[in-house]
Amino acid sequence: MADEKTQNKCARATCSCPAAKDSKYCSEECEDAAKVHMMEIGCTCHHSDCK
Repeated sequence: MADEKTQNKCARATCSCPAAKDSKYCSEECEDAAKVHMMEIGCTCHHSDCK
């Protein structure tokens, strides 16, 4: 069984933040980046825990 933290990870490939409640993403910034299929090497959501 996958742990809860992994299941609730933001759907943006480069983001390691937990997803917001009732969303696949941690922030609007990550959701917008995913919608336009932005190519990136790092996340820019600006959450302090994101690596």
